Amino acid sequence: MLGVLIHVVGDAANNVGVIISALVIWLTSSPARYYADPAVSMAIAMVILITSLPLVRNAGRVLLESVPSGINLDDIRHDLELIPGVRSIHELHVWRLNQEKALASVHVAIVNETVSEFVKIAKTMNACFHSYGIHSATVQPEIGPSSLLADTTGTDYQGNWSQLCQVKCGSSSCEILTCCG
Repeated sequence: MLGVLIHVVGDAANNVGVIISALVIWLTSSPARYYADPAVSMAIAMVILITSLPLVRNAGRVLLESVPSGINLDDIRHDLELIPGVRSIHELHVWRLNQEKALASVHVAIVNETVSEFVKIAKTMNACFHSYGIHSATVQPEIGPSSLLADTTGTDYQGNWSQLCQVKCGSSSCEILTCCG
């Protein structure tokens, strides 16, 4: 919408500028009067360029799937790890889908292996994401032996998330490129 607005305003400014430069050329007798048209054209081009920079910047942020401004991933991670039943969080990603909508995905190591418990945790996590303005989140549970989940910091398995990740790529050649590699 901003691009359309810039285009319409630019066209209107161009028309007004052409009329003004035509009047200057028609009504004055100075030899410099012929510079009015290129001067107005350059001014219009500069205005359009300057006003389009925010549009290009915002579109680039969406296309590069950047973290929305005002969202701190460390704060989200901290809040998610405080939820009862959550042992650790990894592969937390937050990105823009468009100017208004942010999405998230996260892998969560949980204590209890029941689906009903995970659903409760996922609902609480979605409420946490909602408080940060993220209204669509994919939560992947990582359910492993309780011996792996004993330490809430995740250090008892030496940061080896592959022991917890349940969904892996089938090829060993790409293991280092996966989330848990």
